[in-house]
Amino acid sequence: MALRTPEQYRAGLRDGRRVYLRGERVEDVTTHPILGVACDTIAAGYELTASTRPELRDLYVGQHPVSGEPIHRMFVTPQNQKDLELRSQAIQRAIELTGSLPFGKDIGTDCLNAAIVVTGQMGHARYRDNALAFLEHIRKNDLHTCGAVTCVKGDRGKDPSAQKHPDYYLRVVERNADGIVVKGAKMHITSAPLADEIVVLPTRQMRENEADYALAFAVPANTKGLTFICRSGRGAWEDHEFHGNRPLRELTEAMVVFDNVFVPWERVFMCGEWQHSMALAYTFATFHRFTAISYKIPCVEIMAGCAIATAKHNGLERAGHIRDKLSEIAAYVETLRALTQAAASQPQMFGPIAAPNPLIANMAKLHFASGYHAFTAKIQDIAGGIVATAPDRKDWDNPETRGYLEHYLGGSDRFSTLDRLKMIHETMRQVCSHESAFHQVMSVHAEGSMAAQKMMILAEAPMARYEQLANAFA
Repeated sequence: MALRTPEQYRAGLRDGRRVYLRGERVEDVTTHPILGVACDTIAAGYELTASTRPELRDLYVGQHPVSGEPIHRMFVTPQNQKDLELRSQAIQRAIELTGSLPFGKDIGTDCLNAAIVVTGQMGHARYRDNALAFLEHIRKNDLHTCGAVTCVKGDRGKDPSAQKHPDYYLRVVERNADGIVVKGAKMHITSAPLADEIVVLPTRQMRENEADYALAFAVPANTKGLTFICRSGRGAWEDHEFHGNRPLRELTEAMVVFDNVFVPWERVFMCGEWQHSMALAYTFATFHRFTAISYKIPCVEIMAGCAIATAKHNGLERAGHIRDKLSEIAAYVETLRALTQAAASQPQMFGPIAAPNPLIANMAKLHFASGYHAFTAKIQDIAGGIVATAPDRKDWDNPETRGYLEHYLGGSDRFSTLDRLKMIHETMRQVCSHESAFHQVMSVHAEGSMAAQKMMILAEAPMARYEQLANAFA
């Protein structure tokens, strides 16, 4: 057992994987101007496990349940409330410590925890043994995993078996004594081109005539037939930006194409058991939405901080209408925090495995998603139009224009013009930029749609009890 260093993680990515971005083949994802930033973001997670600070090492390094050897916190299968709370705390602190979420192990283990639960429910010993063996593999080698769940889907009004192209949903096209061959594509897969292993789950409930789509397995990222087509990104800080004295952190997503990819049987967790596809997708969603609400807490805390700081820089923090908006901003953040804590404190047990409370986890995710745009609008309102029109760092650095900025862009006397400009630009990144527009969309669609969360809330809420009480009172 070993905890890898950031350098060892980067070295493992130089394995011949097929990665494309902006129409060009990327030969080395670790040095690419855009993917390199995402690589460094994930590598920052390896820096946390290597920390010499006892409080960080205790948070990010757990113990192997049998050998007691050190493993990453995300590889500790949660067995109780405390394990879930530590998992959530590790996710939250990672953003505070690194500037972004080093999604190196979170989503992949959400997939794997769900696979372990559902293979046990299926009573399929081989699949469960495969899932547990894969867990040992990633523990032993301290691997970065990603979760490939969402299929490209084609015509959303048609079922998988009725699509124009049969591989709009990932499917098995061949079975033999050694394994299976799969074809299709997964979409929106966070950090996929920078993962060591790709963990695949079904995206939805499959019917009896769609058994070929009921698939779960894991493959190395350099497997023959895998191709990653990446979302572009911004790359490192540019010299026209006001920014903190820290490296820029950003992740990337990719479409992952499976072009007749061979998967050995020992890497398969489901193949054709359509009756259990919904259980696997549902259980994954519970684990993953808990991950989502955990990492969203520090994100919205930072945004709330921008609202408070810009109000002070503008000298308006005591104005009634500003205080009203700030109270609503605080309520949004703290409701998310309280629901996240509650999801961990009331786990659903699957034998020895503790899953977050599915009702509360989905309530928290729906609270975040349904309120995010209004939350952002309040920050935009408080900050003012200058977050859309402010001059940039080069104007400040130019002696011909700096005097004008210093003179005319001051705010409250408690702050320098430079401090105000820095906060304006941080707020701009949060609520008025390409990146903020990306997060506006992701707030709706990432970790499942609001319709999916409402469906799970209806499934988990004690609706019969509500009706029984009403009938009794009537």
